[in-house]
Amino acid sequence: MSTDAPDILLIDDSPTTADLFKYALKVNDSQVTIQAVYDGQSALDMLLGNGQPASAQLPQLILLDMHLPRLDGLEVLARLRAAERTREVPVLIYSGSAAEEVEAEALRYGANGYVCKPAGFKDTCAMIKEIERQWLKRAD
Repeated sequence: MSTDAPDILLIDDSPTTADLFKYALKVNDSQVTIQAVYDGQSALDMLLGNGQPASAQLPQLILLDMHLPRLDGLEVLARLRAAERTREVPVLIYSGSAAEEVEAEALRYGANGYVCKPAGFKDTCAMIKEIERQWLKRAD
């Protein structure tokens, strides 16, 4: 694995979602880089080391799915917030649920924000553009 950190680390169990995001970045003509990790434990291993050397650099933003294999999104978030290395990295919870209770729980665990999974490709492009503008401070 390269020691160059991506702009966004996507932690989601779906390779299809990762491919969709990469394609949306291309369609948006974005220069943002994204890397995907497909389960919570692998994400923690990469970010915190967990017995191995951690990645040299951290991403600018973590986009974290709530429902992951091995460790769920809230457990990953709690561990990221407990670790000095990752405490300040912005984390957006990415979920299919629009329930206010789910969003409130994510914020209690230390998420910086919450976004609902978009319904289609056009909405995915718009969501990625908004994340880029708001969280990565990139212009349109």
